[in-house]
Amino acid sequence: MKAIDNNMDIKQPGVDLNQGTAQANRLQDKAVDSSAQIPNAPNVKGDTVTLTRSAEEMLKLEENLAKIPDIDNNRVSAIKASIASGAYQINTAKIVDSLINIEKRDR
Repeated sequence: MKAIDNNMDIKQPGVDLNQGTAQANRLQDKAVDSSAQIPNAPNVKGDTVTLTRSAEEMLKLEENLAKIPDIDNNRVSAIKASIASGAYQINTAKIVDSLINIEKRDR
C-alpha cells in the first residue's frame, strides 16, 4: 500500500476574517459618539404610541377575558353530580351529527 501524505499546505488568508466585526463596532461607536454631539437636538425620552379607540376596546376585552377562569367549576360540579346520580344522559346522535358536520366543514 502507498503511504498518503497528510501534510497540507494551508496558507493564511489575506484578509482578517474578524475585520467585519471590528468595522461594525467602530461604526457603532461613532454613531453613539455623534448622537451625543448633536447641537440643539431635542431631548427625546422615547417613542410614544397612540392607540385607536378600537385598540383600547380590544385591550379592555383581553383584560376582561383574562379574568374569566378557563374552567367553570360550578358547571363541572353539576356534571359530576349528574353522573354520580345516574341522571346524566349522553345524546350520541347529537355527538355523531356534530362530528359529521366537522368533517364536512374541513373538506
